[in-house]
Amino acid sequence: MNPGKIILPIVFLALTSQKAAAACSFVKGHGLTTMQFDFPPTLSVPRDAPNGTVLYETPTKTLQGVNSSYTCPSGYTYGIKNSLGTTTPGNNIFPIGNTGIAWQWIRVDLNSRAARGYPNIDSGPSSTWGWNGTQHALRLIKIADTQGELLKIPSGIFGYYYFDSITPMAMSVTSSTSIVAQSCDTPDVSVDMGKHKLSSFPEYGSQSTPVNFNIRVNNCPKGINKITYTLAPTPNSPAWNASLGIVNLNGTSTAKGLGLQILGDNQQPLEFNKSYVLGESPAAGGNFSIPLTARYFRVLPTGNNGILDPGLNAGTANADIWFIMNYL
Repeated sequence: MNPGKIILPIVFLALTSQKAAAACSFVKGHGLTTMQFDFPPTLSVPRDAPNGTVLYETPTKTLQGVNSSYTCPSGYTYGIKNSLGTTTPGNNIFPIGNTGIAWQWIRVDLNSRAARGYPNIDSGPSSTWGWNGTQHALRLIKIADTQGELLKIPSGIFGYYYFDSITPMAMSVTSSTSIVAQSCDTPDVSVDMGKHKLSSFPEYGSQSTPVNFNIRVNNCPKGINKITYTLAPTPNSPAWNASLGIVNLNGTSTAKGLGLQILGDNQQPLEFNKSYVLGESPAAGGNFSIPLTARYFRVLPTGNNGILDPGLNAGTANADIWFIMNYL
């Protein structure tokens, strides 16, 4: 009998060791530093400032004696995390809730570059970095229509500068500030056009004697760069000819066949829905005046019967026009 054979299976196991990826870490004894910035109690903002307008930027802060040094390997991630709203990776604009205002962390020492949201895809080589001598500022910008006449920008931490999972720096504001929409007072204007005989309008295009009036622009705050104004017809007095600045009389009028025309101080018609620049510089604030002229204009075509044309009737002749201000 042949001796039996015992076959033992031999299993070879390949064992691999995985070394945890290195991450940024503080230098021993170092940690978070919070930079404090101050805002004025109130910031006035032009009501119609375009999106992207810088509303305020703090004075530059130069850091010295900061114990927030850290070491990072190559391939680390970094960037800002917004404490007041959303953070978009790689984006340098950080919304403050739904106020229509955002903030930016400005690295003045890096050509005034705005720091980007975490994680920013760009990363540097392995090394140890510190903050002494770096320069920073906090900027407020408009990113959307502001919500309401008076906004509150809170105090406290605006955001943290992350390097992997550590936060060497935070940006904080010591007190809240109010954002006030800049505008001027523009009281309603009633213009007495006087009395006119129907015989003053013998044919199409006949005009009454012009009446001068002023639109007051009062109590303008300082800091407005430019004021523009627009005249627009109302639903009660729709445009008869917008390019000639003529509206129809409103529904309360009993006169027929006439319209009201608005002209500038140069006696040229003011086109409706077109922006005109206030001639005076508003930067210093104060009170201003816009001189205009109004006159009646016969809009009824001339017929064989002249002033007795059907549709041309005497009576009250009233009109309404909107005056719209824009502040830049």
